[in-house]
Amino acid sequence: MNKLGFYIENTTVPFLRDALRQAKPPTILIHAGDRGLLHDIRRELSPDSFIVGRFFVELQQQTAWLDSSDPERHGRDFADTILNFDFGLATEKGANGRLLIDAWMSLNEALRGPASFPNYQVDATFARRAEALDRFQAAFRERLQSRSLEAVAFNFAAGNFTQAAHYLDWFPRTLESYIYLGFHEYGWPTLMEDPSRGTATSALFYRRCMQGIRQRYGDRHRVIITEAGLARMYKYPNDPAGDVGWLYPKETIPEEQYWQSLKWYNDEMCRDDYVLGCCLFEVGHTGRWETFRHLGTNNQGQPILLMSRIEKLREEPKPSPPPPEVDLAALRESIARMRATLTPAVQQIADLLAQVAQLQRTLDDLAEKAAQAASLAQEMSHLLARVHQLQTRLEQLEAGGDRGDLDALRVQIAEVEAKLESLQPAVQQAAGLVAQVAQARTALAPLVKGAAEAAALQPQLQALLAEVERLEAKAGLPPGSVVPQPPLQDVRTTLPVH
Repeated sequence: MNKLGFYIENTTVPFLRDALRQAKPPTILIHAGDRGLLHDIRRELSPDSFIVGRFFVELQQQTAWLDSSDPERHGRDFADTILNFDFGLATEKGANGRLLIDAWMSLNEALRGPASFPNYQVDATFARRAEALDRFQAAFRERLQSRSLEAVAFNFAAGNFTQAAHYLDWFPRTLESYIYLGFHEYGWPTLMEDPSRGTATSALFYRRCMQGIRQRYGDRHRVIITEAGLARMYKYPNDPAGDVGWLYPKETIPEEQYWQSLKWYNDEMCRDDYVLGCCLFEVGHTGRWETFRHLGTNNQGQPILLMSRIEKLREEPKPSPPPPEVDLAALRESIARMRATLTPAVQQIADLLAQVAQLQRTLDDLAEKAAQAASLAQEMSHLLARVHQLQTRLEQLEAGGDRGDLDALRVQIAEVEAKLESLQPAVQQAAGLVAQVAQARTALAPLVKGAAEAAALQPQLQALLAEVERLEAKAGLPPGSVVPQPPLQDVRTTLPVH
């Protein structure tokens, strides 16, 4: 399966028609103007290609439109320019009944993106121009739709818009109205990550962005990589060599190495059904972009054989879907949250078990004391009976005429009786302790059962904590990481003053 298409700026470059017939690219971006080539494509060169038309506008003009007070008007005017171009080229159909051009680019690399700002802190100029572009694009497509034509949005410079939020936050009108979204993706000296070669690449940023876009908008959108390839400037943006490609004489990329990048990139795009294809910059090249060429000969005069390899891709089966991309930051936060939840849970269970055990020991001690207290009432009765006996004996002695020290003894017996009587409430309360201990044991029973169930969970929680430690190590987190808390904001100056 092939999703490697063509970017055509110069339609008269040698071997272009042969390449179209041979590779039958799934997507083509073409600078509008060559009606004859478009008819040949629809008639027999590559009838089923999805063709994107580009009407070239200087960056200075694009910026002026975004800085104007009425970007919608400029969007409609730009669409009218396309509709009126070359005697209705935009609405003309080919021999197969299909429009010569399926969709038209809005603007091209018109806006510096959030990823190019330090720490993603966009400035006021960006915010104003982003809103203007959103309004421009919506009006541009709306005007084309009045003639049943389609548009391709965004087409930002590679590496400028790298997260779903960069699109979701700034271009709601565009995302709600458009079907076709354009991305530019370059790398150097490979498209795939290759630390051994020090690769810098934006390849597959579209997938990261589309995951978030599709979560909100569903399967509405289709992606076209309107520019793709190897561009040295992506790695060395300030190098005097400027914007040069894989055939730059001072750092030429071997064709085999370039092909490995293209093959890898094609396989990845084929895993995403919503991707129509990419447009290799440039297959129809101009002199300025000669080092990006895909046709003719290389710097040693040997023929470039990329088209034969691209042709063979059509015979290969579709690769399996890609595994979901891991959001490392979100994963680390989830791991930290797991630890933040599990660690106190394990401690709470340990505390619960200790408290229940302590309560059981306390009740056992109270039960022993309650058993002893239960006999106090009987002992108190015996003591009172003994006091009464002493009082009776004292009365007998007095009746017999024996006075002796009976007065002092009478006082002592009365004091003992008073003390015994004063202890009666405590004795009665002690007698009820047995019943209270029994009630406490009944009340504690559910807690004991819950503690036993919690104890059974301990091995599972410990296993989960061990798994968290393993994930922490795999995600590069220090052991015991916690979820970072947002800084406190001082809102005192914003409160009303009374």
